[in-house]
Amino acid sequence: MRIAKKILDAISTAARVLMMCLIAGIVLLMLNEIALRNIFNNSFRGMTEIAGLFFMWMAFLGIAVLYDQNRLIALDMIYTRLRGPVKTVVWYLHTLVGLCLGLIMLVSFAGLFPFVTTERFSSMPEISKVWQYFPLCFAGGFISLKAAYSLAEKILGKAGRA
Repeated sequence: MRIAKKILDAISTAARVLMMCLIAGIVLLMLNEIALRNIFNNSFRGMTEIAGLFFMWMAFLGIAVLYDQNRLIALDMIYTRLRGPVKTVVWYLHTLVGLCLGLIMLVSFAGLFPFVTTERFSSMPEISKVWQYFPLCFAGGFISLKAAYSLAEKILGKAGRA
């Protein structure tokens, strides 16, 4: 269980670092486009597609990080006021919903995969659109693993105390 926790924490940390790099990349892309348009009276056609790609990665990595920090699908106002078995039931429901969300994201990516492998970016025809949709798979996989880990930890923890 400790190894699984370390792996999940490392993935979450890597996702946060990558998100910051993507934000910096989007800012640099915008500055580059402003300079190209205003100074050289020219524009790079693929700028919008690259920014969209970065944004998709940033959004789905953000979902994974928020789930890791228990800030996604949270009912904090209600959950903090609950006590006893009701709080436990709500925790299990919340975690099961997270597991289902992650699995749905994985199934969605699997369904999209045959179509996006044949699509290319218009300004960058050598790059497949799979890269735009891969963060859906990453976030779904991470959320599924994190929820399964949380459930296992809670169940094994209770079994160990019994």
